[in-house]
Amino acid sequence: MATSRLQMEGDDSVLLHVTHSNLKSFAADVRFSPQMNVEAVKEKLWKKCGTSVNAMALELYDETGSKVAVLSDDTRPLGFYSPFDG
Repeated sequence: MATSRLQMEGDDSVLLHVTHSNLKSFAADVRFSPQMNVEAVKEKLWKKCGTSVNAMALELYDETGSKVAVLSDDTRPLGFYSPFDG
């Protein structure tokens, strides 16, 4: 398996392209562990974009821009929603 500088072999993290509905100029690629629960994902995003955890509503989209899931249960692990790089 080929590895990149961003992902070590055996690393099961996922690199997601993150956007913000109210900050049109905000876009970032952020690496997450699938074991992180949704609340931990929100806390990590809070540090990137400044939106409070309680004000966030996370949605997962596929590469075509179609909504795949609404991450509404803060206790579920991110991996439950089967995200993949990109």
